[in-house]
Amino acid sequence: MTPAVVVKRDGRRVPFDQGRIAEAIRGALGGVGQDGPGLAEELARVVGEHLARCGDGPEVGLEDIQDACVLVLQESGHYEAATAFIRWRDARERARRERIAGGDRRQAPNLAIVDGQLRRRPWDPAWLAGLLAERYGLPAKAAEDAVAETERLLAGTIVEELPLPHLLSLVDAALVRLGMHGLLAERAPLRLDQAEVRRAFAGEDGRAALEGLGRAAALQHSLAGGLPPAALRHWCRGRLWIDGLDDPRRGARLTATVDGAPNPWQVLASAFAIAGEQQRRWRRLRLVLPPSVLGHLERGAQVLVPAIAALARMAEVHLYCDGRTPLLDEWPFAGRSVGLATWNQDFLLEQRLQELGQRLISGPHLLEPGHRHRVVAEAALNAQGLDGEHGLMDDLAHATAAAMAARRQRLEDLDGELRFAVYGLPHDSSSRRYLEEAVVQEGRRLHLAMVRVGGLSQEACAHLGRFLDDG
Repeated sequence: MTPAVVVKRDGRRVPFDQGRIAEAIRGALGGVGQDGPGLAEELARVVGEHLARCGDGPEVGLEDIQDACVLVLQESGHYEAATAFIRWRDARERARRERIAGGDRRQAPNLAIVDGQLRRRPWDPAWLAGLLAERYGLPAKAAEDAVAETERLLAGTIVEELPLPHLLSLVDAALVRLGMHGLLAERAPLRLDQAEVRRAFAGEDGRAALEGLGRAAALQHSLAGGLPPAALRHWCRGRLWIDGLDDPRRGARLTATVDGAPNPWQVLASAFAIAGEQQRRWRRLRLVLPPSVLGHLERGAQVLVPAIAALARMAEVHLYCDGRTPLLDEWPFAGRSVGLATWNQDFLLEQRLQELGQRLISGPHLLEPGHRHRVVAEAALNAQGLDGEHGLMDDLAHATAAAMAARRQRLEDLDGELRFAVYGLPHDSSSRRYLEEAVVQEGRRLHLAMVRVGGLSQEACAHLGRFLDDG
């Protein structure tokens, strides 16, 4: 959709004017002696077409227009002009921030904050003052002073995006300069609210609460310093999901077949032993129990149900069957943690299990004694709106491979597949094939064997869907 409105940094909306884009490009070209008759107008037209293809609606941000100008200049071979445009843009941003630090609120900086919900929000002094009042217990005037001091620390910089932990580090420095040392000693060492930690200790399920706090801290750590900058940018914009950032010491998934035995209790004992041993190393466990267990259940061995249900709280459990079982008429397990496994894919059986809210997996390998399949890390790419945008797809592929390399480095003691899936492009499209091959090639450059798969995990769908639904 061709943009009709430009959203300026301070939120004002003005009509989209391609002539002003041509004027800015002409200035960059002229500064390096590359201007020619009609060249700026032609490049401005390409910028407009790019924004029309990649835009989500009739409105476009000023910074998005400038990003598109740089991209078009680079991809058309005008590298010196693109560099000149970037330098001009940075100089104007530094001057703008210095004026803001001096009290001039008529303009807004080109600065976004990745907040506690992992969303990018434009720099907003009122929002930050409210956050400081809530998180640090500052009165309104002290919060305003802390915001002003933080803006002075940002003056002269050109950083475009700050995760919340980094912003709070600047706030810590501002509070020190304002003499609020006692407040920092109580609240600043952790990026988790102290009251939330106390509630976790006092709750009925203290272990689960503490594990949740640990995952939240690990996620913030991964986003603040464990991901390459390009990967962080795509994560926060809903373009990329990487498995395991909230639990960085464990791999993505292990599928294990439990050896068969005539005694079902012996099978379950082996299954519990595998689950207990592997929980520390894998985020998701999938255990396949041999056909003998399903056979005992079909013959009325209800005493096995509580034990299997307890196992299902540690791992995803699948009962191997030949494709038909009367147990489906009165399925004894609630939730989605106990499903079936079959030799071949069975559409009717899968449909019946979906009605019951259960899962089906298939494959002859699942019946092999001692079978193990390991997925060390997974990634999902949201390529909506990138059809034909090879430069943007290359950037996304580079960020994905870099993020997977960082993830793999933390899992040196684990072996297994590195998987990725692409969302938002037709399966038979040339752009999808281009993006998938770009990811594979970037992986090879980093000595990673990336495996493409067709489906997205539930966590990936939740992450990408949150941005797509709200965007």
